[in-house]
Amino acid sequence: MIKIKFIAIGIFAVLLVSVFFFAGFTVFEFHQKNKLLADLGGKISDEAVKEKISYSLIVKDLTFPRVQLSYRQDKAVVAASLMKLPILGAAFKAAEEGKVSLDQIVTIEVKDITGGSGVLKTMPMPHKLTLESLLETMISASDNTATNKLIDLLGFDYLNKVFGELNLTETVLRRKMMDFSKRRQGVDNYTSAADISVILESIYDKKFINCQFSDLALKFLKKQKVNDRIPRYLPKDLTIAHKTGLERGVVHDAGIVFLPGGDYIITVLVDKAKGYVKPKKFIAQISRLAYNLYTGYSD
Repeated sequence: MIKIKFIAIGIFAVLLVSVFFFAGFTVFEFHQKNKLLADLGGKISDEAVKEKISYSLIVKDLTFPRVQLSYRQDKAVVAASLMKLPILGAAFKAAEEGKVSLDQIVTIEVKDITGGSGVLKTMPMPHKLTLESLLETMISASDNTATNKLIDLLGFDYLNKVFGELNLTETVLRRKMMDFSKRRQGVDNYTSAADISVILESIYDKKFINCQFSDLALKFLKKQKVNDRIPRYLPKDLTIAHKTGLERGVVHDAGIVFLPGGDYIITVLVDKAKGYVKPKKFIAQISRLAYNLYTGYSD
């Protein structure tokens, strides 16, 4: 009996030491990560001052412990095509609730054609496709026609209600894509770096409505056709799942970068932009700085 007690005490002691060691290592790693991110924040700030860029930012480590660098992350900014990510979430929610089906056929007619980015406007009309294909086109080709068709299908009220349910506190849809009349009246769509990062993290964790929809969202984002920001200065063989946004005065990109040593989220929203060239390059430079941090690479 005494021998058994000693064995039990020994096991407990080993477990206790292991817990304290792990906790100590975690605290150390947490502080190390925070220091590296703080250094990154300083470099980004210097670049922004030099280029006179107004921006919002989140860079978040997706390995444990998850730490992030953030700047003006809760500022509401004109969303441009980043609005398509929350709309994707609302469409998945509608599918989960049985309001729509991913297999249902949607018909695009001449009256649905919207200018700006996208491929549907080039198709012979009427054009039929599944709701799933419509969603993929909205994300991978940033298709404005697809987006506006989804707004018609789901409605402004439903979309904004689901944004609230998804804890997107600064995200609101007030007009369709390319509605310049509403924009001239000051009516616009808004989101924040924090809200977009919440979506990306939920996709990564397979909690974007559910596991199936998370996998679909990731597939769509990996097919992104506009790669002149986050991927611009990164190795071409990297896997990056991201969504861009571009409109007068704003230039955005947000995504997940997958690395062997650990993945991370990077969300950069540029507002008060004068032109597109400098903001796009700024986002690309931030992306490279983050990549260097997570890989230990130095340019």
